[in-house]
Amino acid sequence: MQEVFQHVLLIVTLVLVAPTSSLDPPDRGFKVTQSTDGSSLEVMFDGLTIMHHDREHPAISVGSGVTTFKETYGNFLITDTILQKVDLVKVEVAQKGKDKHVLTFSAREGAYKTEVTLSYDDKKGLDHVITLSSLPKGVNRTWVQLYAEREEHVYGGGEQFSHFDLRGQSFPMWVREQGVGRQKWDLITHVVDQAHGGGGGDYHTTYWPQPTVLSSRRYFCHFTTTNYMVMDFSHPDHHEIQVWGDPGQIVLDSGHDFSDVSKKLSGVLGRQPPLPEWVYDGAILGVQGGTETVLEHLQQAEKNGVKVSALWIQDWVGKLYTYLGKRLYWDWAWDESQYPGLDNVIKEYKSKGVRFLAYINPHFIVEGPMFKEANLKGYLITNSSGQSYLQDFGGFYCGTVDLTNLEAYQWFKGVMKRNMVDLGFAGWMADFGEYLATDMVYHSGESAETVHNLYPVLWARLNREVVEEAGKLDEVTIWMRAGYSGSENYTLLAWAGDQTVDTRIHDGLASVIPAALSLAVSGFGLHHYDIGGYITLPTIYRTEEVLLRYAEAAVFTPVMRTHEGNRPDDSWQVFSSADTLRQFGRLTRMYVYLAGYTKQLVRENSILGIPVQRPLFFHYPDDPRAFTEQYQYMYGPDLLVAPVYHEEVDTWDAYLPGETEEWVHLWTGVSYTGGQVISVSAPVGEPPVFYRAASTWANVFRKIPTEFPRLLDVTQPTSRWGLLWHLRVAAVLLAVVVGSFLACSCVLYRNKKSKTS
Repeated sequence: MQEVFQHVLLIVTLVLVAPTSSLDPPDRGFKVTQSTDGSSLEVMFDGLTIMHHDREHPAISVGSGVTTFKETYGNFLITDTILQKVDLVKVEVAQKGKDKHVLTFSAREGAYKTEVTLSYDDKKGLDHVITLSSLPKGVNRTWVQLYAEREEHVYGGGEQFSHFDLRGQSFPMWVREQGVGRQKWDLITHVVDQAHGGGGGDYHTTYWPQPTVLSSRRYFCHFTTTNYMVMDFSHPDHHEIQVWGDPGQIVLDSGHDFSDVSKKLSGVLGRQPPLPEWVYDGAILGVQGGTETVLEHLQQAEKNGVKVSALWIQDWVGKLYTYLGKRLYWDWAWDESQYPGLDNVIKEYKSKGVRFLAYINPHFIVEGPMFKEANLKGYLITNSSGQSYLQDFGGFYCGTVDLTNLEAYQWFKGVMKRNMVDLGFAGWMADFGEYLATDMVYHSGESAETVHNLYPVLWARLNREVVEEAGKLDEVTIWMRAGYSGSENYTLLAWAGDQTVDTRIHDGLASVIPAALSLAVSGFGLHHYDIGGYITLPTIYRTEEVLLRYAEAAVFTPVMRTHEGNRPDDSWQVFSSADTLRQFGRLTRMYVYLAGYTKQLVRENSILGIPVQRPLFFHYPDDPRAFTEQYQYMYGPDLLVAPVYHEEVDTWDAYLPGETEEWVHLWTGVSYTGGQVISVSAPVGEPPVFYRAASTWANVFRKIPTEFPRLLDVTQPTSRWGLLWHLRVAAVLLAVVVGSFLACSCVLYRNKKSKTS
């Protein structure tokens, strides 16, 4: 009954908020003001200053440069050399009708003329745009300066794992692996950098960059180009956006509040459909090993009270053994020897309420039949000699389907329909999309640098069309990690990618919070992550405590899904003990209990484009601190979640926004006034969560402590594995130190020998 009431309330709300034009500022559109001597100029949009130009601070600069991209396992070392940068200090203004201005910028000598057109038309889709055109010959770089206030906050940039507020940093827009460690001072980052060609990553490396900016001044700007670009927010009075090649357009809009801004941004980029109903029936268990093994895991889980909505069997295609260990056989066909009777099992367990999910990516192992067919038909991306481009994926080589080739695109859709949809899978992980090197040659004739960021969007569109053409959009879900502008219109569900299985601040549990928030304000509102993380290394092991901390936070996200990790035998699993299963089971039941509330949020995202996980300032814009919190979030309008992301702690600080708001601690029922930091008890299984006392869902939230009491008769999880674990860590660290010392000694010896010679 509660859910029906909330659904009706949502529909009424939509009707009430639909006519937003009356709330828009009266001076909609662009306004250009130039000084009498023509030396300075101000561009305003909806009453907000967007550009300020004068001779000392030119709004537009042009130039040229050379960029090199070196790709290794999806990691990119990018070197850029600027050969020339010319500030366009002169500007002439011409008004072409009521809602169109043409600004002609040029250098002092009148050279390097560049036109900037400001267009406003509320009747069209991309109705508020800045277009840069008539670029001078020889120019392949454009710099645009956007006006900034000193106290302004900016967010977005796609999915960012280290920083939610982007001020003070510079962010390249290039799809790639996120990296391991992701901080140059981190020893793990250094080691992985050396071993995997920059695989340690940095604060800005991400699977889903996006040139979209949300300002605390309640407007967004979005750059339509797919070329490499750098967004620099390190200046106090302006933001400098540097674009390679064709700069495309800048789309702008503002709103009377942040939900309105989000609604308008999603109207430009696209919105995600609701998730299938079965998703809310429990956790998606990541299991593998064959038909008998995965069904045993299901039985074990259900016996211990775990609510299971689906089994995700990523090894449905079979195993491949490499020097890195067990991998998947990338041929995208059912391995009947490993999963005998899978077709019938899928049908049987669907009738029992449990779906089966799979795995796929756009690469084909060279030994497989699929590669041979695609290679023969010319469906793969080629090298400069016209041969299929082969990449090393860690012990095996693959070709990549050319999604700019319509025939190849349709062929691969047919493969996925026959081998996955027709088999009965209710969804899959559509992995990768980041590994596109810049010396690849595409059927469309477009440059590799232009297609690189576009490829994951094409990959998302293909997956979406597979589901839609099968008529199963309400039954199948697909989650992806790679993305770029336009993925919002095709991707069904985002996942955070490959985090470490620990509490590393820039690459562990903590990092998925700013990831969800930054993607949310970039226009994509359905986000989740691998429960337990993914990356295990010799000094990084998943413990029971970390696994359960990941799981308890996932209760307050749209989807709960576990992953065994890249080295399952070295990581604690939900099946590692009966205690762990029972604690995990309690959390899954809690997730199911909250399904009515979560469904409402997902519908809101689908209809209005307001994300499920939201920054605090979406609802508390008058609270200054709400703009600086990146490790807490609003789960809809009524729940505040502050996940525990450290080990061996049982208390946690949380900031409660809104001085007039009354917040209730979910587990104790104690009320607090907003506008303060409080410390609460936070044992494993009771993450710091608060609900608004005035919420219409308060009666639902109030029952959680009694419906799902913490299990006190289980062994409390420990964060370490005892003496053996410490000895292994010490041995690996010693090996790293000795190896680094020997490497440095060799370099010094070679340099000395070279000088002597």
